[in-house]
Amino acid sequence: MNASALTAAAAAAPATDAIATASATAASRVAPYRYIHKGLRVLMAHTLQRAGALDAADQADRAAIVKEVERLLATCTDHLAHENRFFHEALRARAPSAVRPFHNDHLHHLEAISALHRLLQRLRDAAPEKAPVLAYELFLRLSVFVGENLAHMAEEESTLTQALWAHFSDAELAAIEGALHATLEPEDMAFYVHWMGQGLNASEAIALLGDLRAHAPAEVYAVTAGDIEDVMPVQRWARVARGLGLRPVHGRMTV
Repeated sequence: MNASALTAAAAAAPATDAIATASATAASRVAPYRYIHKGLRVLMAHTLQRAGALDAADQADRAAIVKEVERLLATCTDHLAHENRFFHEALRARAPSAVRPFHNDHLHHLEAISALHRLLQRLRDAAPEKAPVLAYELFLRLSVFVGENLAHMAEEESTLTQALWAHFSDAELAAIEGALHATLEPEDMAFYVHWMGQGLNASEAIALLGDLRAHAPAEVYAVTAGDIEDVMPVQRWARVARGLGLRPVHGRMTV
């Protein structure tokens, strides 16, 4: 390995180690960011692909994409608020220095969201001959936004999660998660589940639904399981259903 490669490897070591450590530990600890971040990644990728394929000369297509990007931005804003209120505040009371860089990232994300809202307004109101230029600008700026968020979420799932593990028990983390979930309206929960269900692997879905079955009302479990079944590939859902001990009906699994 040459000198430049050694330097690069040394520079990458802290982040790599944090990711490796968190990955090895996540199965045995409460990992509060894991499932929701999988859903957000799917939503971001879907919205970015849709923005890239926008036919800006088509007013209806333009309006539809603007609405989709606005929904993504609203979801990101809500997610930041949830993290700030429930996890950052709790950790700030025990390890304030661990929260600071993530708080600063959140402020940057909010600035980026505001800038994207302004660009969406310009695109919505643009004359037909100017719309394609603004549509491409939206795609590029949304690409940057998504890229920054992907890196940020990886840091939260590694470095920040390890700080939470160091200062909170699993019971405490589960209680914080429960308090957050209690603030969500049913339609908001369904929205998150729609995107999470597309991103979870079978083992994760089994763990999520198994915990829900053990601790949530039966109707909440049944609705969530049905929502995940609706968006999962059939073969993956079949593995989930077998893992949960559900029975097949007409070639599908049911609760």
